[in-house]
Amino acid sequence: MPRPATIAALFLPLALAVVVCAAEEKNAASAAATNRGPKLGEPDVQKWKIGMIVSAGGGPVGRLTGTTTIPMPWPEQKLKLIAQDLSPGATVSYKPFGTARQIIVNLPRIADGKEVHAILTIEVTRHTILPPDETDVYVVPNAASLPADFKPYLNASPSIESGHPRIKAIAKQLAEGQTKAWPHVKAIYDWVRKTIQYKKDAPLTTCVEAIDKGTGDCNELTSTFIAICRASGIPARTVRIPGHCYPEFYLEDEQQHGYWFPAEASGTEAFGGIRTHTPILQKGDSFHVTTPDTNSARPRMKTETVRFLPSSLTSPSMKPGGGQPQLKLVCEPAE
Repeated sequence: MPRPATIAALFLPLALAVVVCAAEEKNAASAAATNRGPKLGEPDVQKWKIGMIVSAGGGPVGRLTGTTTIPMPWPEQKLKLIAQDLSPGATVSYKPFGTARQIIVNLPRIADGKEVHAILTIEVTRHTILPPDETDVYVVPNAASLPADFKPYLNASPSIESGHPRIKAIAKQLAEGQTKAWPHVKAIYDWVRKTIQYKKDAPLTTCVEAIDKGTGDCNELTSTFIAICRASGIPARTVRIPGHCYPEFYLEDEQQHGYWFPAEASGTEAFGGIRTHTPILQKGDSFHVTTPDTNSARPRMKTETVRFLPSSLTSPSMKPGGGQPQLKLVCEPAE
């Protein structure tokens, strides 16, 4: 398990992105050189506040550790740390999860009725992504030739049932008569948007349940598109931004240069590109995390696989009958 790093190292220009996004950067450069793949559109520079405020009620609270997801660099997203607002005694480090990362906030003892905080102000330069000019060159990649870290993008994830018989049957149906990769993925995209009607804030369900109900929000439309892509041998993954998510799919050209293409599953139709400037919080949808086991009579931790990295708050010194901490997450544009 990687050790947490200091917040000072967190925003070294691209230092942390090199390992995670090396293939992404290489493919972006290749796309620019060959005029293939997605292209960066107009940039927008924003400042975002991300962190947490924790208060104590019913008595003092001992030392606390909180986690929450923060942006990381991508070819379409550059970051700069502008400011840190930390209560006395609070420290911040980070923990990488491959294609996502979280800050780890260590907070001091909180007196009853008081609060402490740890908030970062980050300058985010986010580009829109434009579809490629030429699409006939793309093929579905050979799974055997893909790097090992592509495995999650071809297998089932929480709420993404790519191995379900229903999903496999739909994938087979949509593949009939398809001879080109781009129209094949577009057929999946069109089928999902036609089959599942968008319903804001719909209860979170699996993609099979969403197909049966015929309704879902961005989570269900995104997960269903991804599930059918994976069942078709096409790598796909979730992109999470504040208050929303959308999918990406992966294809290669005839020289085996691969590219990730975004699509807007639940909003205005956008396939192969996307026009949002909202910061990216996470790419991927299969993360192994350790969280408090709330079903256990004794305080203990459990390991589980999650689609979205959860925010958490734990206290090694919390005692029955003592004060209770209240967590308020901060993820908003800075004024």
